[in-house]
Amino acid sequence: MSNVVIRTIEEKDIPAIKAAINDVWCFSDLISDDKRLDATIGLYLNQILYDVTYGKVAMLDEKVVGVILGSIHDELPTCRHLLEDATTHAITMLGAPEAERQGVYEYLTKQKEVYEQLSSGLFGEYDGSLDFLVLTSEAQGLGVGKKLWLELKAHFEGKGVNSIYLYSDADCNTGFYEHQGFSCRKEKEVVYDFDGEISKVMNYLYDIKLGE
Repeated sequence: MSNVVIRTIEEKDIPAIKAAINDVWCFSDLISDDKRLDATIGLYLNQILYDVTYGKVAMLDEKVVGVILGSIHDELPTCRHLLEDATTHAITMLGAPEAERQGVYEYLTKQKEVYEQLSSGLFGEYDGSLDFLVLTSEAQGLGVGKKLWLELKAHFEGKGVNSIYLYSDADCNTGFYEHQGFSCRKEKEVVYDFDGEISKVMNYLYDIKLGE
């Protein structure tokens, strides 16, 4: 772990972050073309980056192996300069087969819907959120995720944040969050229909009181 360096996220990190996203969530199972795959992950990442107020990456041997994004709810966003051109990505997706376009739409739309359903009526209870945490496969099990989380936690506590939430699903290592002291507040199953292939995934809202 002595070789792990945590620094502020930069534009040059985006390709490595997108590769880590595909590694974990397997967008390439839906998208057969590399350009359309990049566009789809770009649209997904844009949704996450839009409102975040904190972004750090973990470097191991000068490679980006993890990223954490968070938000303090009364602060202005700080990562919108990292957003990719959504119009260009949308045009790229117009050339996709119908089933592929529908699969992407199904996933992104239902992700947004379940997030809104799980968080409905709860925002007033929290000062901030852990919006995103992902590691490359080579960094998993090395303590990189914990190091990133502790950096964000220290940032939150330094700003007087008392309670935060995060949104996750069964494809993520939810046990990691529980080990860090998070508790599952709500859960909901999402059913995806990818061109007749049904996939069911549990989604969760976790929260934690800091300083306890």
